[in-house]
Amino acid sequence: MATYSTLGITLLARKYKGTGRVVTFYTQERGKVEAVAQGIGKPTSKLAAAVESFTVSRLLLVQGKQLDRVSQAEVLESHLPLRTDMVRLAYASYIAEMLARTTESHHPDPDIYGLLATTLPTLCGCDDPELVLWSFMLRFFSFQGLAPELETCCKCGAAAGLDVCYLPREAGVACAACTPPNRGLPLSPEARAIADSLARMGPERACRVSIGDEARRQLRLIIDTHVEHQFGFEPKSRSFLAQVRAMEHNRDGG
Repeated sequence: MATYSTLGITLLARKYKGTGRVVTFYTQERGKVEAVAQGIGKPTSKLAAAVESFTVSRLLLVQGKQLDRVSQAEVLESHLPLRTDMVRLAYASYIAEMLARTTESHHPDPDIYGLLATTLPTLCGCDDPELVLWSFMLRFFSFQGLAPELETCCKCGAAAGLDVCYLPREAGVACAACTPPNRGLPLSPEARAIADSLARMGPERACRVSIGDEARRQLRLIIDTHVEHQFGFEPKSRSFLAQVRAMEHNRDGG
């Protein structure tokens, strides 16, 4: 069978036939790849480190009819803080689930791989990982052709102005004159400006942004809603993320 080498980032792993795992990688050369890694549960396994979530590895894979097989793996970066810190784990898990559920197998996208490769190390050190997540998501929407329209009214096409609401079905904002009664999610000028900045600057610079509580609440709701309407599901990791946020809020006495 044919073999191939690629850089890959581990997204998810699930049990498979005893000590094996089926691992979902996002790779540089082939996009999303699912591959079997045998013997992971054994103490002597040389592949175990590479199937840890968020790890970057140089992989040697054997092509299969349904699933490929991991033959060799050299770990290049473990991103350990994403597995040892619960807050960072929650945000990284959300990103991993989004890529695993919304990208097609063996459809390479260098932009998405590059975005993931810059987001994970940024999550390891940023004090506000939510901003990093939002920057990732806004750029990911754009790469998928699903970016929300925040500048012009989705109803009349005019400049949206200051007083706008986000309409989930239309995937954009409506001006005050076009917003239907009792519909839409309010979006302040601050929240719109921050969304624009996060989309343009990328995750590696997201921690430079300052955001108020109300703008944060608005953006969180709008990005969550946009995911549901554009992809048709609520990520399972969102509930874990919500629990972690609540724990942080209670710990800080908010």
